[in-house]
Amino acid sequence: MKRRTIFSLVITVIVVVILLAVATLAWAGNIPSEGSTAATQRSGAVVANGAECAEIGARILRLNGSAADAAIATLFCEGVTCPQSMGLGGGFLLTIYDHQNRTVETLNARETAPAASERSMLSAAKARGDDTRGLTVAVPGELKGYWELHQRYGKLEWATLVQPTVELCERGHLVTPYLSRILQRVEQQLYAEPSMREVFINPATNRTWQEGDTIKRMRLAESLRIVAKEGVDTLYSRNGTLLRMLMKDLKAFGSIIKEEDFLNYRPRWEAPDTVELKSGVEVHSITIPGSGTIQNFMLRVLDGYEDMAPKDPLTWHRIVESMKFAYGLRTRIGDPVYTPEARGVIQNLTDPQFASYVREQLIDDEQTHNDFAYYGAKFADVEDKGTAHVCVLAPNGDAVSATSTINYLLGAKIRSQSTGIILNDEMDDFSTPGTVNTYGLPASPANFITPQKIPLSSMTPTIVTDANGTVRMVLGGAGGSRITSATAVMIFRHFVFGDDLNAIMSEKRLHHQLAPMWLDYEAGFDQSILDGLTKKGHQVKEKDLMLDLRRPPESCRMAR
Repeated sequence: MKRRTIFSLVITVIVVVILLAVATLAWAGNIPSEGSTAATQRSGAVVANGAECAEIGARILRLNGSAADAAIATLFCEGVTCPQSMGLGGGFLLTIYDHQNRTVETLNARETAPAASERSMLSAAKARGDDTRGLTVAVPGELKGYWELHQRYGKLEWATLVQPTVELCERGHLVTPYLSRILQRVEQQLYAEPSMREVFINPATNRTWQEGDTIKRMRLAESLRIVAKEGVDTLYSRNGTLLRMLMKDLKAFGSIIKEEDFLNYRPRWEAPDTVELKSGVEVHSITIPGSGTIQNFMLRVLDGYEDMAPKDPLTWHRIVESMKFAYGLRTRIGDPVYTPEARGVIQNLTDPQFASYVREQLIDDEQTHNDFAYYGAKFADVEDKGTAHVCVLAPNGDAVSATSTINYLLGAKIRSQSTGIILNDEMDDFSTPGTVNTYGLPASPANFITPQKIPLSSMTPTIVTDANGTVRMVLGGAGGSRITSATAVMIFRHFVFGDDLNAIMSEKRLHHQLAPMWLDYEAGFDQSILDGLTKKGHQVKEKDLMLDLRRPPESCRMAR
C-alpha cells in the first residue's frame, strides 16, 4: 500500500459545450476562408446557450468576421438571454487559437476586488446584519475584455458586433424553460428588489415571466447603443457616460467600488497551460485562477498509465483518484499575482514529474483514502456558481472558447437602473478568514480578499489541437465545480481511449471534488464499475449532476 503525503516531495472538428441548460449550435454554412477556392472551403460553427445568440455569432462569421468577432457578438447576446449567468456586470475567461501562426493565448477579464476591500469585510458586515449585496459586487471586467479581444483579433467594426444585441433587447428575447425555472426559484427576491422587479416580474400577474414569454431590456438597449458609439471608454475612462451613471447606482447599493477601480482595471493576456497527450494532441487551457491547470493536471496524471481499459473499474478508480488530488491541491491556490505562496503548488500542477509522482507513488490501485490531507487539502474550497459558455470555430481554422459569469443566479440580484446592467456577487467567491466548513477545514488564505485580486474559478475554456495545427476540439462548460472534472474526463476518454463523443455524452457521469468525501454518480451509471469502486473503499452517492453535453450535428440548429 502506498501511504505517503502529497507534499513529500480538423480532420473532424468537435465543438462541445457542457452546460446546465441545452446548448444550441448555429452553423455558419460553408464560408470561403481568405484566399480559398470552393474546393477548400471550411465550415464555421458557433455554440451558445440559445438559438438567438448562436445565430448572431454565425451571422458575424458569414460577414467574414473573425472568431474573436463572433465570440464577442455572441457574448453580448448571451448577457441578455442568460441574465442568470452572465452579462456586462461580470467577467470572463477565454482561450483563443490563431491557426495561421499556430499560437494560443488566454485572456483573463474576470472581476477584481475593489481597492478599498478588506479580507474580513463581508463577514463583519453580515455579523452586523447589514445588507451585503452591494459589498459582494466586484469590479466588472466583461466589456473591457471584449474591447481588448477586439483590438487584438477583431476584423469587423466594433459597432457591428454590438448592434444585433441592441435589436434583441428592443424586440425582446424568449424565456427558455431553464430561465423560467431560475426566475421562479428566486421570485421573492426579485419581487422585493425594485431594480430587478421591473425587468423580471410580469406586471399583469405580479409573478415572474414564464416559459414562452418575451422580456424586453429597453434600458440596456440604450446603454449598448452608447457602448457601440463610445467603445470601452464609456465605462473605463474618467467621465465615461456609462461610468457616471453606474457609479451612482453602485453607491446607492452600498458598494465600495470607486471610479478609480474602473480606470485601473486591466485584463490579463497570458500564455495557456498546455499539456501534450501521448495521442499527439495538445490541450490548451486557462491558467490559475481559472481551472484549466487543474483540468490539465488530471490529464498529466492519467495519460501516464499504460494499462487502462475503458470499462475496467481500476481505470475509473484512477480517474476518481486524479480528481481527488486535483481538487485537494486546488484548496491551496489562489490568484498567483497576489498570492506568492501559491506559486509552488501551481508549479507542481504543471510539472510532468510531479504528475508522475502522484501517479506512481500516491495513487493506490488497491484502495482509496478518506483523509483530506492525503490528497493535499489543508483548507476549504469555495464552490463557485453559474456560468455561460461560448465556442467558436472560424472558417480559417481559428477558434475561441470563452466562459463568462456573474457568479450566483442573477449575481447579487441588484441591477443598475440607470444602465440596465445586472451586477455580479463575485466577492462571495473569495474565502472568509476565521471560518471552518462542515468537514473541519479552515478557509484558504490563498483565496482571501486582496485589493485587485481575482477569486479562484472552476472555469476551463479549452482548445485541443493536433500535430498539424488543426483544431480538434473546442470545449468548456457551465456548472460550477463540476466543470473541471467533466471536461477532463471528456478529453481523456476521446483522445486517449478513442471513445466516440456520442457515447461519452450519452453515458452517465461521475464526479468527486474531495469535500464532501463521497463520489457522486448519475442514475444509470455502469453498476459493475460502481461495485468495483465500492470495493476499493469509495463512498458512492446517486446525484443528478445536471450536465448536458451537445455536439454537432445531432442536436443543432442550422443557420445559413
